[in-house]
This record gives sequence, structure tokens and C-alpha cells, in this order.
Amino acid sequence: MMASPLFTLVTMLLLAGAAQAQQRFVLGAEGVSWQSGGQHRDPTVLFKLKGRSVREDTTNTPGDAIDFAHRPGWISPLFFDPDDNISARVLERDGLIFISGAFYGAREAEQLRGTVNGDHSVAFERRPSLEEATPKIRDVSVRLDFAVAVGIHRVRFYPRNTVVEAPFFPFQEDYLRSYELWVNPTETDLNTPDRLVRRNTTNEESVVDIEMAPQYVRFVKLRSLTTVPFELDEIEVYGTGYMAQGTYLSDIIDLGDRASIGPLRWLQAIVGDSLFSQLNVRVRTGTDDTPMVYQQWVRDSAGAPTGSTQVTPEEYYALERRDRAPLGEEDLTNWSPWATVENGELSTVPIPRRYAQLRLDFAGGLFNTHTVERIEFEYLVPPIADELLAEVYPRLAQAEEPATFRYAVRLGSRGEIRGFDRLEIDTNIAVTSVRELKVNGRPVDFELEDVRADAFALRFPLVQEDDTVLEFTFDLPIFRFGTTFSGRAYNTQAGSVAQLLQAGDAIEFAPDDHATLSGLFVAIPKAQLGKLVGEIAVSGRIITPNTDGINDAFSLSFNLLQLLKPAPVALEIFDLSGRRLHQTCTDERGIGPAACSWDGRLANGKLALPGTYIWVLQVEADAFKEKHMGTIAVAY
Repeated sequence: MMASPLFTLVTMLLLAGAAQAQQRFVLGAEGVSWQSGGQHRDPTVLFKLKGRSVREDTTNTPGDAIDFAHRPGWISPLFFDPDDNISARVLERDGLIFISGAFYGAREAEQLRGTVNGDHSVAFERRPSLEEATPKIRDVSVRLDFAVAVGIHRVRFYPRNTVVEAPFFPFQEDYLRSYELWVNPTETDLNTPDRLVRRNTTNEESVVDIEMAPQYVRFVKLRSLTTVPFELDEIEVYGTGYMAQGTYLSDIIDLGDRASIGPLRWLQAIVGDSLFSQLNVRVRTGTDDTPMVYQQWVRDSAGAPTGSTQVTPEEYYALERRDRAPLGEEDLTNWSPWATVENGELSTVPIPRRYAQLRLDFAGGLFNTHTVERIEFEYLVPPIADELLAEVYPRLAQAEEPATFRYAVRLGSRGEIRGFDRLEIDTNIAVTSVRELKVNGRPVDFELEDVRADAFALRFPLVQEDDTVLEFTFDLPIFRFGTTFSGRAYNTQAGSVAQLLQAGDAIEFAPDDHATLSGLFVAIPKAQLGKLVGEIAVSGRIITPNTDGINDAFSLSFNLLQLLKPAPVALEIFDLSGRRLHQTCTDERGIGPAACSWDGRLANGKLALPGTYIWVLQVEADAFKEKHMGTIAVAY
């Protein structure tokens, strides 16, 4: 039937309204750039510098371990080109360059900085001078500490007037005549022994260039074995591959007001072997734009601290330094903890809230990592609701048996909301019926839609008033201990953004429905725990596989229990001596009803000889296997 012009116009207006209602935040790709962080309030990060006091900084890339340039438009852990000299990184934040085996003062510190910063007028010198007539030369070590493990493949060192022409410093012959080069990969265990890369006691090269297998190191140590004076213009360390770890923080994203946030989605690519790298995406939400706690000391009349009181960041930095309490505490009153989220799924963080922040943690190897092009989510302002409490009753049911459950959702609002007109409820098997939908005790027409093996959905008139309770009844058997009937609410006129239902006390279903036990979790009796296969129904204990249509096959019907994901199932046939003759029904099955059969034929396709055989049903879950067996007779 052709749609009427009026119907078409109304449909277009509704679709336009939905498009306007649902907003989208995109970081990377066609959205705001990764470098910008999202163009909102900069995130704050705390740094502890070389064991001294904590310092606050604003950055999207703590430790500068994220790469924006290696693959334009994408982010990944920092990548080092094999031609990149990364020695200067020891001068950044927690990095360090120092000497051992000799006096180390301001003069030596300045010289050491000159060996890694590209200044060819400054060198680390081990020769007599006005300041030191007899300097320590042998067993003096220069140690570079990158603070974190970095990939390297090459080290080069030399005196002045060699690699770079410097006529005012004619010390090209003052090179190290005897040396050792050591590396150490340790990140945390400082007792890890150094590894010797090269020992040369007869060096005749002014420019020493040492290649090594690509590897992660934190420390590079160059040790003098000579008594001949020398100098080091530069110690160059050449990086390679990706850093083992990297963290990216978005800005504090301001959604404008309380918002329902849809699933997070991101586009990623894997470099190298996926088994050796991972990406962890997390999110948190807040009611203000400051996830950090800032506190002012409260002092008594003598000026001694007696406690602290919370202030704004602006107030904190307006205080005298002595009145600022140390930083380091996150605001878990107005902000949620970080929560991991799967790609394309709703997060469990509290919503609706106005502010959100994203975090991407990369981990991998030199040539194995994840890269991300963009991350995005859709959101609704105003939200669907401020609170959606849901519970199911009863919370104990016999596995495999038909069961009836009552479900309730209570809406709460503290301001403008959209309400909901659709629910989607998760199950572990297809629902058999849904009935008796009520709103505040009054029956309401509804539509059952999208019934799947793992969920069903209901459509009904809009529920929008504060403290409204929606109830319905549904039937299905359960097959798993700890079945959770989680769910999501939608406003179909506002787009596809869903809001998670929160397990809680929505209504008192019966006198034994205690508020403290309210939730969406349903258990089975202890006697049924730990079983993968329920009661097995056997048909055709005697089969006559002569294709006459009578008793031609043997079959098993059973329920698979407890499975969290599909598991391998197999039906095997043995003779009485224990020799396996055939295997059938070899595939993965999910939770719920299942069946296997045998038509009397063996692995070679021939019919089994008359006699008695043993059947074995085996189910293999992640934690353990379960076997069941019996006998079957073949006759003709």
C-alpha cells in the first residue's frame, strides 16, 4: 500500500526530530583531532619528579608516549624510526644521565647534558684540567636512564671534531681506547643485572658505532676501561619500534548538560601479531569538570595544620604554597572510577552526567601494537531518565524447568528528561511469552518485537513521569547459575541511544521481596551447580538402520547448562573393546536445548554390524570437561 502524503510528512518530521535530538562526539578521523584532545578542558596529570614533590601538568599524553605522526590521523604508542637519536629523552621528566665511579658535581652534570642534547661545543671530559689535576679515568661509567623501557638497536659515541667539524675543539684523538657497553631492560626491579653488549680493550676507532639486536632497554651504560684521557662529545642512542606502553587521555568532555551516553565505538588496526598487543579503552563520568581533589590546609591559632578543606583549582593556585595540601587524590564523589568498555557496548559508568573523559591504554612489543583512527559515541541531552531502577522476581528458579518472572522498572527524574517507550531485556534463551504489561498498576497495550535467543524487546506508550513504575511478566527456562536479566531503555523518537537499567529496588513484588536482595540476578539451587549437561533423553536404544523409516537412528536430547559462550560438543561411538568407531555431532553449541544423533554408520560410511555399542557424549567448557555414556544396540 502506498503511504499517504500526510503519513510521509509526519515520518519525515519524526526522523528529523530524532536526528536533531541525538548528538555525536568524535575524536580523531573526521572529528576533532587527537592532538586537540577534544577541544574541551585539558586533562590534569600528576608527575612525581625524581622522587621529589608531586607536580600537576595538563597533557593528553602522559610521558609523551603517544605517536601522532607515524601514521597520520591515527594514534599508537610512540614509534621510533631507526634513524632517530633518542638520547635527549633522558633530559625529560623522570629521565636522568649521571656518572658513577668518580666525583659528580655541577660541572660534570653540565658536561653530561652536553653529550645528549646535540651541543657539539660541550663534552664530558676525563683529562687533567685546572679544576681537576688528576681526574679519575678508569672505571668511570656514564649511565643513561630513560625512566621507561624504549626500543633501541644502535649506540654511537665519539669525541669532538669527528662527526661534526669543530676546529676550535681539536680533540678527535681523545677517543675511548678501551670500553664496555652495557644495557638493562628493567622497568621496576633495579636488581636486574646489566647485560654486556660489547667489550673492546683495543679500540682504534674515534667514532664507535655499535649495532645490536632490537630490544627494550631502560638503562644504557658506557664504562671506561682505559687510563688514557678521553672525552665524549655525544652519546647517541638510536631507537626502533613502538614503545611497550602508552596512554592517551581525552579532554574533560562537556556534553552541555546531563546526558544519556550511547555505546563507545572505535576503529582500530593491529600491527604485527595480535597475540602480543592489546588496547584497553576506559571511560569515566562526572558532575563537574575537575576530576582531581584540591584542598587547602586548615590551621589552628598556632599555624599547625589540623585538617583540610576542598577548594576549586582556581582557589587552590591562588593560595600561598604553604597553604596548599599535597595533590594526588582523585575526586570519587563527583566522578566515577575508570570503567573498561568493550567496542560497541554501553559502559557501566553512572549516567546521566554532564562530563565524561576517555582513556586509551596501549600495550605491546617493538613491532606488535594497536593503532586507533577514531573513537566516538552518541548522546542525548536531556537524558532518557535520571534513574532507571530495575528488578526481577523471583530470584531463585530450577534450571531446565519452565519459569515465570516478573520484571519492574522505576523511572526517576530530577529535571527535564525524555522518558522511554522501548525496553530491551537480555536473556540466555528465547522468551516463550510476555504478558501483563502495566504502568503504575494499569494495563497498557504493548508490542513484543525482536525476539532473539539472547534478548527480546517491548514497545509501549511513552513513560516519562517521575516515580512511574512499569511492570510485565515473561516466561522462559533458565540454564545458567547467575542469569542476569540486564536491560536497556530507549526513546525511539530521539534516536538509537540507550540507557542501561540499574539493578535495584524498583517495587515490592511480594512479602518476601526484600529490598536489600532486589536486583536482576537469578540463581539456581546449589544441587544444580557445576553441571554442563542437564537431564538426557534417549530415543532409539535399539536401532535398525535399514532405511525403512522405523528406528533408523539413535538420538540424544539434553540441555546445555552454565555455558558463558558456545562450547565443543561431540557424540562418540565405541565398540565394547573401547575402540572408537565414529564421532558425530562435532560442533560448538550454546546454552539451552541441544540434540545429537547417530544413523548407525561408521567413519568409513559402512553400516555398523549387529551388536552392542557404547555412546559417549562429551562437552568441553573452558574450565572442565563433562562426559556421559550409555549403550545402544544395533539390530537388523
